[in-house]
Amino acid sequence: MRKVAFRLIPFICIGYVINSLDRYNISIAALTMNKDLGFTASVYGLAAGAYFWSYVLCQVPANLMLRKLGARAWLSIIMGVWGLISASTSLVTGQTSFVAVRFLLGIAEAGYFPGVTYFMMCWFPARYRGRMMGWFFAASAISSVIGAPLSANLLRLDGSLGLAGWQWIFLIEGLPAVILALFGYTLLRNRPAEAPWLSPAERTWLQDRLDIEASSKVTHGKALLPSILNPQIIVLTIAFLFTLYGVYAISFFLPLIIKGLGLSNLAVGYVTALPSLCAAIGMILISRSSDRTGERFWHVLCPVTIGGLAVLVAAFSLNDVYVAMAAFCVAVAGLTSTLPVFWNLPTAYFGAATAAAGIGAINTIGNMSGYLAPQMTGLLHDWSGGYVVPLLVAAALALSAPVLITVSGIRRYVRHPHAAINVH
Repeated sequence: MRKVAFRLIPFICIGYVINSLDRYNISIAALTMNKDLGFTASVYGLAAGAYFWSYVLCQVPANLMLRKLGARAWLSIIMGVWGLISASTSLVTGQTSFVAVRFLLGIAEAGYFPGVTYFMMCWFPARYRGRMMGWFFAASAISSVIGAPLSANLLRLDGSLGLAGWQWIFLIEGLPAVILALFGYTLLRNRPAEAPWLSPAERTWLQDRLDIEASSKVTHGKALLPSILNPQIIVLTIAFLFTLYGVYAISFFLPLIIKGLGLSNLAVGYVTALPSLCAAIGMILISRSSDRTGERFWHVLCPVTIGGLAVLVAAFSLNDVYVAMAAFCVAVAGLTSTLPVFWNLPTAYFGAATAAAGIGAINTIGNMSGYLAPQMTGLLHDWSGGYVVPLLVAAALALSAPVLITVSGIRRYVRHPHAAINVH
């Protein structure tokens, strides 16, 4: 398993770093782009959220394409296309073109996260999957640790070759995905049985273990529509949506919030990286703890509760930069640390035949918050004249998530991963 992890995890994590960078770099670009293009907070929120219109619509079709073409080809195609579209964001001239290019970016990126989640199920038995997902989710946070300072420094290229600083952000940060796509077809394999870098004994052991785990899933997960429409899954999906609302509200507006505290653009870039660094550490620690103990339920509930409370503290601390940033660090770490372990809850319910589409369906509905959060945050900011009300809404939704997860009753389906059948 160590050999498998070293072979696959770096590539898909680097891909997610670039994926998140190309998704969220508009938050730093907005420091000057909004003024250049005449965007209000609500207009910026509309354009930022346009990404998720297509993202949520294309999740399930993209994952069905993954099943048809295989991860080796499909994930590589996705990377190349989203890199080109992200770079083309440098050409936008107003609200209409910005909304259009973000819509296209959502189509291109829609299949990556659910595709990798399914890919993990094809390669890692349940005992190892939590920590692998922890590293994968941490890559998203790491992208902000790297990307926010990088983007802030690229803003300083304003005027070079006749381009604005925010245009340089999109041009330079979109190209790595295209380069990475060229390596995907060589490095990836669809399943262990196809891996030439594993010995025959290793391939047989791992593939047999995965096949037996898949066949041992409870039978109620074999029909896709009844599984998705099950009240427990619906409630769990709403909890996921509420959690992501808090994540997206902070992700798209944190640089603007920090800028309002009196910092320079360059300082904003470096300070914005701090919550993401805390999130990366939190996701790795929580997922490793969950795998080590075999406990899933409380490893989801506790972080999201702490995160929601921290958003509440941040809402009332915007006049103190130190308290506010400490609260944002705890909030981002808490809300994001719950996500790697969260996927053990629905995947314990779905059968092998419905896992890919089921994951895509939950992620599709959950990521509707990607549109709702920036749009509502922008509208509430323009209505209230500040970020207190938007943050209170995010805190209320985040604190509703642990209540919904508890009442869903999903806990009884989460089996101890260490009890998996031993295949020898």
